[in-house]
Amino acid sequence: MFRNKLVAAFCAVVTLPAPAFATDSTQMISTLERFNDGSGAQQLAIKLAGLVEKADWPGLNALSKQIQDEDGPLLSELAGVGELGEAEHRKIALAMRPCQTANVLIRAIAIAIGDGRFQPIVRGGTVMIDGTEVDSNFAKHMWTCEVLGQLPHKTSIGSKCLMTGACKDDPDL
Repeated sequence: MFRNKLVAAFCAVVTLPAPAFATDSTQMISTLERFNDGSGAQQLAIKLAGLVEKADWPGLNALSKQIQDEDGPLLSELAGVGELGEAEHRKIALAMRPCQTANVLIRAIAIAIGDGRFQPIVRGGTVMIDGTEVDSNFAKHMWTCEVLGQLPHKTSIGSKCLMTGACKDDPDL
């Protein structure tokens, strides 16, 4: 199931301290509601792309630390969701809407760039992370979030291949 794979991919990207307490799927779904904000995901993606384009490593590190400080506990819990068992994992994966998924993925991308696990590259004004599809997954969920929220398409992270058919810019697809 695609969403289960997406949550598993997120869990592989995010390496934060183990959660201080275990949450059940109902609590996690409720807590994730705050990530159902398309314009917030857009703003974070625009900020991240700007820092990458300028090669502002201190800024990228600061953004990564800020995200970890503000969202680290929730992201840690989400990364540990596999420990809740397959049924709970599936409930969370299926409950996540496109804006929530985009928000989680952009935070994971920012943390991984900030701590040096991802080396972004800019191609034709689009920030990409070679060797992974997390950037394209973010782009797909952000695109869907923008469509559903009637937001303009403003982000420049990840290939828009799946949405536009223009795939020559992304070696991972």
